[in-house]
Amino acid sequence: MKLLQVVWNFPDTVMRPFDMYYFYWPMQEARLRGWDAEVLTFQVNSQQPVEEFIDGIHIRRCPAGQRKGRPFSWPFMHALLTTDADIIHCHGYAEGRSELAILLARLRGRPVIFTPHFHVYPKRRPLRELYDRTVGRFFFNMSSRVIVFTHYTCQQLIALGVRPQKLCIVPHVVRPDVFHETDAEHEPGQLLLQAGVTGSPLILGVGQLIERKGWEFTVRCLPMIVTRFPEAKLLIIGPSQPAEPVFRQRLMALAAELGVSEHIQILQDNTPAFILDAYRSATILTHPSFVESFGMVLLEAMIAKLPVVAHNGTGMPCIVDDQASGFVVDVRDTEAYTQALLALLSDAQLRQRMGEEAWHQALSRYNQQEIAAQLFAIYAEVTSTPGDLLRPPEVRPPIGTTVVHSAKHE
Repeated sequence: MKLLQVVWNFPDTVMRPFDMYYFYWPMQEARLRGWDAEVLTFQVNSQQPVEEFIDGIHIRRCPAGQRKGRPFSWPFMHALLTTDADIIHCHGYAEGRSELAILLARLRGRPVIFTPHFHVYPKRRPLRELYDRTVGRFFFNMSSRVIVFTHYTCQQLIALGVRPQKLCIVPHVVRPDVFHETDAEHEPGQLLLQAGVTGSPLILGVGQLIERKGWEFTVRCLPMIVTRFPEAKLLIIGPSQPAEPVFRQRLMALAAELGVSEHIQILQDNTPAFILDAYRSATILTHPSFVESFGMVLLEAMIAKLPVVAHNGTGMPCIVDDQASGFVVDVRDTEAYTQALLALLSDAQLRQRMGEEAWHQALSRYNQQEIAAQLFAIYAEVTSTPGDLLRPPEVRPPIGTTVVHSAKHE
């Protein structure tokens, strides 16, 4: 059996904490089952080799053409037309790459799985809405199966006209190895102090510095919070990702207007070790985002036993159990969101209880081995694969211990 994954990027950092593990683990599971695993992607920079192997996974990178990340390059089209695979799994939506792969796969009679990483914006632009209801719906229904991460996205696609029998829910997986206490190289808080981060309690936000993440709504909560906790600080961090400079200026202007500038700190381009230290050191996590197809940050906080206050929208209520593993509140209700934050900041026992519940839920609901069984059952359904080709070996390598190595393929 051979699994071909079509994705926008597959860097050699896929196993690194807080990176693109959600592209790696299905290929890892395929290898455990004795399958051939191949990734067809693009060169996002000149340093990436055209062809290499990462943990036995064959990576082929095509030039992107004049429009980076778009599928309009003949090498990409040629690869789609000539690569033999028992099943093709496409990631991404509305960029043309997955749509082209689906069309060519179906023309060749190949089973194709579509994972759109679908974001439904609160106010969609007319052209995007038109695309969703016409071109998007066509390709969703053309796929063998459409895999989404939450019931929320499933319902959104049904509303667009996607046939329910096409839809399957397979969530992301949790990585407990990243937060294993014995793996820590630094004392909690050490890297934060070196970066000049002080403040107690520490409210953590993790994600891109863009408007749709809703950071301004947490900033609006700070005046009431610092009245109770004069040393409190909001720390917003994330890995190297696109940001909106104008939004940062607006956010800091809002903080100055509210008189809380000294209670907010923004750090970008952080290392995995720094992000891990932030999770270990924070008091609570705030996640006020308006648009999430899943919300990996929530899983990371849960496995770190960090209680969460999240916006009551998109897929987040599917992950955080309100009043159990955290609070789910409409972030536009500043008073209610502030009270949820204060409830956790004020009660160490409540934080511990919710953190423990979040940890147990993360391990039981998002275990890689169990989620992989769901995914490969879908593969079996669309390919009529015998059961003995679905099962991994009885002895599995511990998650996170695989050594990532890449060598140029001649």
